[in-house]
This record gives sequence, C-alpha cells and structure tokens, in this order.
Amino acid sequence: MFCDIARNLDEQQLRRIEALEEDLGLTIVAFACRSLDPAREQRLREIMAELGPLLQAEPAVPDEAQLRRIREAEETLGLSLVAVRT
Repeated sequence: MFCDIARNLDEQQLRRIEALEEDLGLTIVAFACRSLDPAREQRLREIMAELGPLLQAEPAVPDEAQLRRIREAEETLGLSLVAVRT
C-alpha cells in the first residue's frame, strides 16, 4: 500500500476536514492510500527513502471520543486521517 498527502480534495471533503479540526481542536493531515503491485511498491519505497520524510510533525494524542470521530470521517471520506501537533 502506498500513501501520500491527499491532493485535489473536493470542496465537501475539505470542509469536512476543516470542521473536524475545529470541533476537535486538532490539526488533521489527510492521506490518500492505494494498493500497487509489489514490484512497483518496492520501487516507490526506495524512492521515498531517498527523499526522506515529507511530513515531519509529531502525532497528537487524541482521546477515545476524538479518535472515534476521526475514524468515522475516514470511512466517510475514504482517506486516512492523522492528527498532528502544531
């Protein structure tokens, strides 16, 4: 599986993430993930390792209620959401 920062979010997706951030008081980073064939995935991992980490943010520690809301949004949006410290 390959994940990168979600780009080209539509207005509805962006509003949902922004509303979630405001409600929870957390900063949310959205990732789009997709499966690749194993050979291609290995090649991308090697390239990404050369580039170094793209997101250098400490993870936040959401409580159970916040985590539940993040998971619900992930299911609705079809994205992986990560709460980070700012």
